[in-house]
Amino acid sequence: MPQQQSAPRRRLRDKQLRERRVHPRYNGDEFALVVNAAALSGMALGGYVAECSLAAARTDDPTAAVADYRAMVKALMAANGRLGMIGSNLNQLTWHLNKDGAWPHPDVVQRLLARVEASIAELDTAVAQVTEGR
Repeated sequence: MPQQQSAPRRRLRDKQLRERRVHPRYNGDEFALVVNAAALSGMALGGYVAECSLAAARTDDPTAAVADYRAMVKALMAANGRLGMIGSNLNQLTWHLNKDGAWPHPDVVQRLLARVEASIAELDTAVAQVTEGR
């Protein structure tokens, strides 16, 4: 026997028609995410978008809805800057090693470079996840 689907949940009705409208624009991927989230919540798309924006607006700190994303981007930018500094330090180290001719054991150099490469790969993965909205 097929399961009956319930009607989408609706926003609570006001006694008077809501007069103010906002028309958000989304690219295809963003729109698909919003449609999916509305479906998962059992709400109509417009009601879902309205309730989400109102939930953020009603908090003591309305910036909290986007603060996590912005904080994450800021942290990634800082990490990228630090990796740039590491690259600069590696260049200086290489210059001194070539000048003095006293290279450390190759295993030490390989481990150091492997750690730097792993850090770069982790940062690249984090940036991709943030920019793709995962």
